[in-house]
Amino acid sequence: RDWAVGYTPILNQYSTDLATSSYLHHLKNIVNREKEISEIETILSKNAEANVVVVGEEGVGKHTIIDALAKKIYLGKTNQQLIYKRILKLNLERILMEFIDQKQRENFFEELLKEASDAKNTILFIDDLEKYLSNEIGKIDLTTSINKYGKTNQLQIIGITTPFFYEKYIRTNEKINRLFSKVDVYEVSKTDALKIILSAVFDFEKYHQVTIPYETVEELIEKSGFYLTYIPFPEKAVDLLDQACVLTKLTKTNQNIVYPQFIDKVLEEKTHIPVSLTSQMKEKLLNLETLLMSQIIQQDEAIKDLSSALRRSFLLLGKRKKPLASFLFLGPTGVGKTQTAKAVAQTFFSTKDTSSSQFSQKINWREDVSESSHLIRFDMSNYQSKFDIPKLIGDITTNNPGLLSRAIREHPYGVLLLDEIEKADHDLLNIFLTILDEGYFTDGFGRRVDCKNLIIIATSNAASEAIYKNPNLPNIPNYLIEHEIFSPEFLNRFDGVIVYQPLTQPSLFLIAKKMIETISKDIYALYKVYIKVSEASINQLIEKAYDPRFGARNLERTIRTQIEDTLAKIILEKPVKEGEIISL
Repeated sequence: RDWAVGYTPILNQYSTDLATSSYLHHLKNIVNREKEISEIETILSKNAEANVVVVGEEGVGKHTIIDALAKKIYLGKTNQQLIYKRILKLNLERILMEFIDQKQRENFFEELLKEASDAKNTILFIDDLEKYLSNEIGKIDLTTSINKYGKTNQLQIIGITTPFFYEKYIRTNEKINRLFSKVDVYEVSKTDALKIILSAVFDFEKYHQVTIPYETVEELIEKSGFYLTYIPFPEKAVDLLDQACVLTKLTKTNQNIVYPQFIDKVLEEKTHIPVSLTSQMKEKLLNLETLLMSQIIQQDEAIKDLSSALRRSFLLLGKRKKPLASFLFLGPTGVGKTQTAKAVAQTFFSTKDTSSSQFSQKINWREDVSESSHLIRFDMSNYQSKFDIPKLIGDITTNNPGLLSRAIREHPYGVLLLDEIEKADHDLLNIFLTILDEGYFTDGFGRRVDCKNLIIIATSNAASEAIYKNPNLPNIPNYLIEHEIFSPEFLNRFDGVIVYQPLTQPSLFLIAKKMIETISKDIYALYKVYIKVSEASINQLIEKAYDPRFGARNLERTIRTQIEDTLAKIILEKPVKEGEIISL
């Protein structure tokens, strides 16, 4: 290809010729991207400002489109204006490593862009274009240089970026925005994803030495589309098939055939969601009351109602267009509503070595949100104004990704707990209504946030006074509607409205014993001593703390204050021996 290569020693050293690499690696024909390729060809063939920025989420196939264009140019199948061009991909990481000084970098890039401009046959391919337009993330700002050389057709640029960075660094920059024409690349459809995977099956079979039946590919597309909503096609299907092939080779009991159940196993490992109702999951669902009642005291009726609703939801596993399940927990404070949510998360989503203590960790980016591996918790009393909504769903004007949007994207499988939902702004309740109805919402950047793999639990103290006065109050949803606390549309979207009763003193005795056991374990881990609290002392603590309107909240505070204060004095006043029993 000497006829197409000018004298470009700097570019030859710090870039890769995509046409050559595409040809050598036998790039396959891509599926249903002719429109995007044609659009890029048209822009590059313009008389002036013939520069392209390709915008799409990670994993939609932006690089593949550029590779396909490079191969098309190499094979001479493009128009006359592009037939002598070559596409060179810059190696930004190498340049930043070799040129540490900012001034050196700017001078080097000036030489590089001038060399590309003088060659007249070069199209620079810049991956992550935003890194060249901001000192914040790329350690270099080439806005002036790109604008200087990019106005004429002597230098042409193809840049790649995501919608977020396009809005932040390109659309808002008048000079750069005018210089580049935008080409949007969206996720391929299931039909096209199926074609892409079928075209790659032979390569997977050859590499892994396995056989991939057609029904496995169909299952792959269907299941990855439903469960891996945060990764676009075709990336998620390719990655899932690759892992399933590896699992097949590790399982030596079959004939190296990638059966659909291997797809299910990989998905369950990635998501901790029971993709199919295995015997273990069936047993868990059948014994759900026992599992939850062992952790939640004196709420047997509530647990029975919850368990029945969860069983109904899991019967439609993989077919629902809504969240996995959704519930509204009603009752006074401190009766076990939040603890039930933690127990549900632990029962359905935790791995074998997950301990209950993990379900109370605070994350460092916001105090009013707490999360564990599979529990995301929001205190809705912090979102009582419509001006608080962008904090949750994001705001493009401030580049705030949104706490709710971010949390669900990072933890798309598990329990979303919305505490004190009655305090949330009315417009925010409408967003949750959409989530309960459609299984997704649109964030402040116009992106879809999928919630189909979440169990959504909202808690409310709204009817607690009425429940306290009349524990057998009939038809509590009607009470909430009559008092205009929630709308009928909102309440009817939940799979179940679960009512928790005020705690009695005998129940508080059992709860107190559990609390003391937890404190005892913590003390033993630190000082290797045991603590012993008599039943009379426990009853005395309960008498002091009991108030049916506040459940176990007062009790927990009283126990921690009384026991920990006493222990602190004992341990500080005299040394304790390992294995010693301290009676309180």
